[in-house]
Amino acid sequence: MGYIANKEWKSGRRYYAVYKKPNGKWKWEVAGRLKKNAESLLRRRETEIAEGTYNERPTEILFAEYYEQWADSKRKSLKSSTQVSIECSFRLHILPFFGKRYLSDIKPIVIQEWVNTLSGKNLAPATVGRCYRYLRSCLRQAYAWGILSENPCRSIILPRINHEELDFLEPSEIAVLMREANEPQRTLYAVLAFSGLRLGEALGLGWKHINFKDNIIQVERAWSYWGGLQEPKTTSSRRAVPIMPTLGKMLRDHYEHEGCPESEALLFSYDGEKPIDPSNLRRDFTATIERAGLKRVTLHSLRHSFASAMLASGASIKALQRCLGHASATMTLNTYSHLIQENIGESLLLADTFLTVGGVESRYIDPKSSKISSVPGESV
Repeated sequence: MGYIANKEWKSGRRYYAVYKKPNGKWKWEVAGRLKKNAESLLRRRETEIAEGTYNERPTEILFAEYYEQWADSKRKSLKSSTQVSIECSFRLHILPFFGKRYLSDIKPIVIQEWVNTLSGKNLAPATVGRCYRYLRSCLRQAYAWGILSENPCRSIILPRINHEELDFLEPSEIAVLMREANEPQRTLYAVLAFSGLRLGEALGLGWKHINFKDNIIQVERAWSYWGGLQEPKTTSSRRAVPIMPTLGKMLRDHYEHEGCPESEALLFSYDGEKPIDPSNLRRDFTATIERAGLKRVTLHSLRHSFASAMLASGASIKALQRCLGHASATMTLNTYSHLIQENIGESLLLADTFLTVGGVESRYIDPKSSKISSVPGESV
């Protein structure tokens, strides 16, 4: 004789039909959020067992079939570029392993086996982590919909990601790049290096977004290969970025060179309607770097050059976060903390100066070694 049971999960209460299978083992089958559904399910199972027609597998769903339902529900809520990334990850790395498995067979140990398999293929740890996050989101939804009684993505050990220091161009190298670059790429590189915009944000700029009067760039959209012009990456990405004097002059020159185009026209386009192709831009950037004899960096590194210059000039993490459009100051701090640590000696020296009062000995801190040595103090 079976019975109805329920459990309280973080996402809400779930009801289960609990019955003894023909092999004598008890089965907890999730029925969803309503008790009446569990009662109906239990009656069906008891009838099937009594008539000898019970078959456990047909009532379950293959991962590949569930994925199609999940992916279809996600398409309306994701940016095109994110959707492409998810579909590519599932097609190459997730469905080949899980596609023909039943959802109920996907346990933590199976997921760990999959992670270990991906790591054994010499995939980058960041790639393995991204695939795992996509799978976790997929299975978490199965749990929320009541298809799974629990989320199997728990206590999974992922490969360690070694965070390397960011590589970018120094101010003197930026100047060399500007001299070597051709237009309109030159002005585009300047926008990335002097305002910290993402490439998609820069390609989405129209002249209506350049406010020469208030010296700001209004970031309201971004361009991607898959989705065209669309909303920025996050809510915080919609922002106003101050225009440095050097960049302001370059933008004015570019505006006049383009024949003072209409406000709806794009800044970086050959026809005013479609942005310059990102792939062509990256190839041009690499060629320009090589001609200039500079170290090999990516186009995105110009954004890091901007962040480095801002921090070196004394900008706060909060101010830099707003300029870069990061979702939180924590993200900014985690990304650029090593640049802040380089100035710890100078910062401690300033703090010591403020804290020193009359008659108390001052201390000198060597910025390179951070060693503290005593020097004769004077009243402050």
